[in-house]
Amino acid sequence: MSNLPLAAIRVIELTTGAAGPTVGRVLCEFGAEVIRCETRLRGDGHRGEDPKLWNKKPDFMKLQRGKKSFTVNMQTAKGRDLVKRLVQKSDVLIENFGLGILEKWGLDYPQLQEINPACILIRVKGMGCTGPHATDLSYGPNVINNMGATYLWNYPDATTPTAEARTQHPDFMGGVAGAFGVVAALLQRTVTGRGDMIDNAQLEIGASLLGPKYMEYSVNQRDPKPQGNRSLIAAPYGAYPCQGKDRWCVISVYTQSEWESFTGVVLKKSPAKPAAKFATHLGWVRHREELDQWVTQWTVQQDPYDIMENLQSAGVCAAVVQEVEDQFKRDRQYAATGFLVEMTEPEAGNITTENVPIRLSETPGEVRGLAPLMGQHTYEIARDLLGLADDEIKQLEAEQVLY
Repeated sequence: MSNLPLAAIRVIELTTGAAGPTVGRVLCEFGAEVIRCETRLRGDGHRGEDPKLWNKKPDFMKLQRGKKSFTVNMQTAKGRDLVKRLVQKSDVLIENFGLGILEKWGLDYPQLQEINPACILIRVKGMGCTGPHATDLSYGPNVINNMGATYLWNYPDATTPTAEARTQHPDFMGGVAGAFGVVAALLQRTVTGRGDMIDNAQLEIGASLLGPKYMEYSVNQRDPKPQGNRSLIAAPYGAYPCQGKDRWCVISVYTQSEWESFTGVVLKKSPAKPAAKFATHLGWVRHREELDQWVTQWTVQQDPYDIMENLQSAGVCAAVVQEVEDQFKRDRQYAATGFLVEMTEPEAGNITTENVPIRLSETPGEVRGLAPLMGQHTYEIARDLLGLADDEIKQLEAEQVLY
C-alpha cells in the first residue's frame, strides 16, 4: 500500500506546454495516477513535431515523468466520448488549451458536473478564464511581459528592453500553485462531496511576487525602475568576476558588522585598503561604482568557491554563480540531499533530473517513474479502466480514435 498522500486520486490531463503538465507532475509525485491524453496526430509542444524524437526530448521527460500516456483523437466524437468515460472514473481534470476548446469538447465545468459532480476541474490559462483578455493565447514569455518582469529584469542604464527570459517562470509557478489549488479543492470535497472549478491565471500568480513594486508605486508614488544587480540598501551587492573563464561570485553586504567582516577577509589577500569614503553604510551605497572597482580588484584574483566559503565563514552573504557542471560535481548541498536523480530512459538513455523539492517526513513524494512513451498505456487503460474488449480496441485503433 502506497504511503503517498494522493495515492487514491486519479487525474486526467488534457494539456500541452509546461504549465498544465507541471500541475499533473506535482500531483503524480505525491501519489496520484496521472493519465495524459495525447495524440499521434501531432506531438505535444515538448515532444516536438518529429515522431523519431517524441520519446527523447529532455523537457518532455522532465514534465511527464511518472505519468501514463493514453493516445486518443479528440477530433472524433468517439474519442471525446472515451475521455468523458475516463473523467467519470477520475477525481481531477487538468486542461490548459485556449479558452473555448474544452467547451467544444463538452468538458467545461457545467457539462463536467453532469458527467461527474465530484470531479475537480483546473483550467490553467495565461490570463485566466474571465476578463477582456481571457481568450488571448499566451505562453510563458509573453505572460512575463504582461506582468512587468521583463521590464524590471534589466540594467538601470539600458537603452533597450531585455530579451525574453528563456525560463518561463509563470508556467512553472502556475503549475505548482495550481497543484496546491487542486489539493485545497480535494480537501473541500471531503466536506461537500462535490468538485470545484479552479481558475488558474499564470499572469496573476506571477504578478503576486511583485508586491514590493506595487507598494513602491501606491505608497511612494514612484514608478519602479530596473535596478540590475544593485540594491538600494546594500553594497557591495551583485555578481563579481573571479579567477577563471566567466566565473563569478555573488556578494551582499547589508550591515556595519558585515562590512567589517567582509573587509577583514579581503585584506588578508589584498594590500589595497578601502577608501575612507566607504567608512559608513551611506558611503558604500553612494559610492557603489567605486566600491565595485575595489571589490573586483580582489575577486578577479580569487577562486569563486574560495570567496564563497571564506565570506560565508565570516558571516557575509556570498554564493558562486554555478554552471550546470558545478551543480553536478561540486554542489555539496545537492549531494547531501539527493536532489539530483539518475534515470535511464528507454530511448534517450541515461539522464540526470531533479528530485521532488518538497519533502514530507511521513509521506514523502518521489520521482515515480520515467516519462511515458507515446501511447505506452493506451491498451492498458482501454482494457482495464474503460472495459473495452480486444476487438473493440483494435477497431478504434484502425479508425484512428485511439491514435
